[in-house]
Amino acid sequence: MSATILIVDDHPVVPMAIGSMIEQRFHGLRTIQAGNLRQARATYQVEPTLAATILDLRLPDTAGLEGLAELRALRPEVPVVVYTALESEPLRRNALSGGAAAVIGKTELPLVLLDAVNEALSTSIGENLNEPLALGRSNAELSPRQQQIWQAIADGLSNQEIAARHGISLNTTKAHVREMLQRLGVRNRTEAATLYLRRARFAR
Repeated sequence: MSATILIVDDHPVVPMAIGSMIEQRFHGLRTIQAGNLRQARATYQVEPTLAATILDLRLPDTAGLEGLAELRALRPEVPVVVYTALESEPLRRNALSGGAAAVIGKTELPLVLLDAVNEALSTSIGENLNEPLALGRSNAELSPRQQQIWQAIADGLSNQEIAARHGISLNTTKAHVREMLQRLGVRNRTEAATLYLRRARFAR
């Protein structure tokens, strides 16, 4: 598969971080950047493999939902995920009404953005990339005990409660949790719980 995701954000670091995260999770995807709407429009006109766009609403040459409207008018087949610090329910509703594939706040976990990107790609290129990479690998690499602990974390249990549930010591529980987080490729218990719940949703 050859597909490109455009990240439109004028922050000097955010597009690089998002691009690296996406390319690590989704094999075969390429990310490119635009710092303003003018650059994004130019990319829309020349990039044949464009499969999705991640759009910040605060750009030097546009404000609010104007950028979304312009990009959707240029190439309506390219889904746009709005990724913004302007988080409000009216804005979310208006963006979705304006054609956004999803609206993700910048305070959300990175996994939420990855999930939205996957959903957008499912629409534009007809492939679900998230399950075999982010979800399938995690289940295969965990031991049976670590899978039990992963479920317990998703249930909201503390290390002491997990130890009591499974009849193991607290130190053993902590060691399992550390290794489980590393194997899942997540930073903390919250991200592990989010990943577990998303895996369960895809499995239904």
